[in-house]
Amino acid sequence: MRGPGEARLLASGALLQQLAQASGLLALLVIVTLLARRLDSVAELGAYGLVASLAGYLLVLRNSVASSAVRAMAGAAEGDERAAVFVVARRLYALVGAATGVLIALVAVALAGVVLDGELASDARAGGIGLGALTAVGIAASVNLDRLRAERMFPRAALAEIAAVAVNLAMMVTLVLARADLALLIALSGALPLLSGLICWALLRRYGLAAGASGALGGHTAAIVPTAGWLLVIELSNLAMYASGRIILGAYRTPRAVGLYEGPVRAHNMLYALGGALAVPTVPTASRYVATDDRRRLHELAVRGSRYTLALFVPLCVTLMALAEPIIGAWLGERYTDGAGALTILVSYWLVYGALIVTPGFLAGAGEARAAGLTLACAAGVNLVLALALTPELGVEGPAVATAGALAAAFPVLLRVGLRASGVPLGELLRRAAAPAYAGGALLAGVLVGVRLLLDPDSLPAVAILAIGGVALYWIAFYALVLDDGERALVRGLLRRGG
Repeated sequence: MRGPGEARLLASGALLQQLAQASGLLALLVIVTLLARRLDSVAELGAYGLVASLAGYLLVLRNSVASSAVRAMAGAAEGDERAAVFVVARRLYALVGAATGVLIALVAVALAGVVLDGELASDARAGGIGLGALTAVGIAASVNLDRLRAERMFPRAALAEIAAVAVNLAMMVTLVLARADLALLIALSGALPLLSGLICWALLRRYGLAAGASGALGGHTAAIVPTAGWLLVIELSNLAMYASGRIILGAYRTPRAVGLYEGPVRAHNMLYALGGALAVPTVPTASRYVATDDRRRLHELAVRGSRYTLALFVPLCVTLMALAEPIIGAWLGERYTDGAGALTILVSYWLVYGALIVTPGFLAGAGEARAAGLTLACAAGVNLVLALALTPELGVEGPAVATAGALAAAFPVLLRVGLRASGVPLGELLRRAAAPAYAGGALLAGVLVGVRLLLDPDSLPAVAILAIGGVALYWIAFYALVLDDGERALVRGLLRRGG
């Protein structure tokens, strides 16, 4: 990646997006923690998670259109051509929002009738319908956020998301502490896209980017839709793998089992969201490198990106796996610790999927959306078969084993596609990215397991200090022992700019 300006833009964009994603995840953890301790039963938390999660899992249409639209806008010439793509994207987002809202409402009503009963079913139906309506409007507004990303205004987009998270958190905490009706909590859990979209709309107006262009738009529609089709396959595959666990548990077991699975899923979603955040700077950047046939930069993006993302994911995975039971007990309470095994299994595959080179964002930006879509569709089919076969016998661990096993089987295929698209030799990827990340991860795992066996931490402060301290020590050691002088200078520069 040529020049410090380009490297700084990508690094700052990735870090700020990670910060925005982390703030959203922290807000969700706060909300779930309050709900777990304020609701009367585990079943109520299960009902909330079953329906409220639809706003995330059923964003498949929006996410597929979004990545394709960002790719098209980033690759278009500045001025009227890019504005014309924005107009097309705005119309597609409105259409997709309406379809997603209806889908959320229908699925919520169906789940309420099949999985839940009594007052829980009534709250789920009402909350799901409200959630669908709010999500429809929010998706239409979220095109403003993606316009900022396509312009590579990553800091402004990330700060807008952080502001929206703060407003959303204040609203939800107030409602939870006021013991608002469960249906209202479910409905308003999907307010974040609307809040961030409105803030970004104000920013676009400020920078003169809100207006569209007139003229023929059909060609720009054709530039978005084909890639969006394969990205839709990827999103549907993720939906089948990540959302089916709760549904299968509810069908085979009880709402309590769904509640026990909520902790592992929320912790896992932290890693999933961080992986999704990587696509924000990666998709438009890889697209530009491919469009300009800049193979050297694409090569370095794959290697250095994987080097840094593995350093991000490996310590988080290791910590969640080694401290699964004390983390859940200190976070949600002892009545949820039966889900610790599912947490360990569910996050394990991120030890390899933390590499940027196998992410859908990199593969789509590099023009390999079709290969990624076909591979993940096969993984989704394997996951469904395994979940149906294992859940009756294993309970909460069944969906976790199914997800981790299916994605572990798909990893070699995605890795081969990523290596082909980037031109990176496997040996170079292992030497520069995988070896240093996994060596530090092995040491961290040994330390965490040893401390847990000796001290048996169970309070929230003790568990938090051990978990955060372990991750921080890993990153400090990686900075001091693995990064070269140029990389350390880049990190210092970013920290100074952040300060």
